[in-house]
Amino acid sequence: MKIPKREVVKFVLKSALHRKKASSQDELVGIINTELRKVDSDYSITGKRIRLIAASMPDIRMDVVTRKGRVPPKCPSCGYSLKKSWDRNLRGRKVLRSLKCGRCGYKGTSGRWSPGKYIFCVSKT
Repeated sequence: MKIPKREVVKFVLKSALHRKKASSQDELVGIINTELRKVDSDYSITGKRIRLIAASMPDIRMDVVTRKGRVPPKCPSCGYSLKKSWDRNLRGRKVLRSLKCGRCGYKGTSGRWSPGKYIFCVSKT
């Protein structure tokens, strides 16, 4: 097994997502590994590495569908710091309302903090 360089993965990721949207991280791993094996039959890549590379690319949009879970200390999708938004409840106590990542677009609200599903596509901007 060989690990492909970041530039190769970026090129393959962009070209593959121009053809088809990936509705999960596992689907994207399958698509990218198939494309990488056309370049070199020994290439292989994990879902986490693809997700981190996709998060760093401005022309790739990564939507995160969240589910119930604990509040993460940093972004569960890319590891970047999170911006917290607070409200006050009826008793005057601070309550965490939402979390937002400035790099990958992760958004968690009202107790739904853990990523449940990733959707990858080419951004139209």
